[in-house]
Amino acid sequence: MSVIMSTQMASDKSSPPPNSEEFLEKLRFEDPDADVILCSCDHQEFRVPKLYVIKVSPVLRELIQSASSSHDAKTTTPLPSIQLSDSGVTLSSLLTFVLPIPPVIPSTIEQIMILLSAAQKYQMDLVLSYIRSIVGSRDPPFIRPETAFRVYSLAQTYGLRQETLHAARTTLTFSFTLQDLESELATIPGVYLHELWKYYQKVRAYLTLDLTSFRTTGIPNEMFGQYCTPGTIAWLGEYINSIAESPALFNITQFHMSLSRHANSWGSQCRCAYIPDKATHNCWMALTNVVQGCMTKVRFDSDDYENM
Repeated sequence: MSVIMSTQMASDKSSPPPNSEEFLEKLRFEDPDADVILCSCDHQEFRVPKLYVIKVSPVLRELIQSASSSHDAKTTTPLPSIQLSDSGVTLSSLLTFVLPIPPVIPSTIEQIMILLSAAQKYQMDLVLSYIRSIVGSRDPPFIRPETAFRVYSLAQTYGLRQETLHAARTTLTFSFTLQDLESELATIPGVYLHELWKYYQKVRAYLTLDLTSFRTTGIPNEMFGQYCTPGTIAWLGEYINSIAESPALFNITQFHMSLSRHANSWGSQCRCAYIPDKATHNCWMALTNVVQGCMTKVRFDSDDYENM
């Protein structure tokens, strides 16, 4: 197949070219073997072979079949034409994942979410997975603390459940107080913020249950011994309780700070500062498994534990 375009495609499949939106706006698909025209909402036309499109999208397959059966070859339009609600930028990017050419990802968070939404709308399951794999391999990550609230709000808007849940989990690195969320209140619609708050409360409830069990039976035996004079690894129990109260405290820095504060406050009366590094590492890993395992069970649409 020969796809003739008005601009040079980027050769690097793993990273988008500079100014992706401008690049995509100039991108045109004028294949000499085209047998269907896809029209964007901003009046751009994409002449492509329908074979590639109907293979990946049952939704577009039906639209193309309907347009083809009703098309009159004697009209001024030489090919069946499908009017779509997507912009030219979105269709340009989407088609780079459908046709045998290097894929192009838009550069902005919102355009990426719109692209994912379009692939989902047209039931392009393989394309959707492909886009997610490219976006997910970015460095820095596409969904990270700095972008979590923005991605969460857009994912809710465009009905992207996987991104909604991933972003919601990432927001757990923040304490859910008015002070922490002050800058986000103006950017997230109230209904979405309420859903996020309910999710946060559910995580706390499940953490309380799982961490209570961990304190009883899950702490590695090597953490016990004659280290802590004031009370057997009292600092660890306090730290575990604090995670259930505020999941944002779950990080390796807070873990070691809790141990350090405890050891410093008791001085020579306590030998917790001398717990072997291997023991503290194993304890952290065991705690990590519990916390992460709990978070993967919490969903927006169920009050029960569910495996993803």
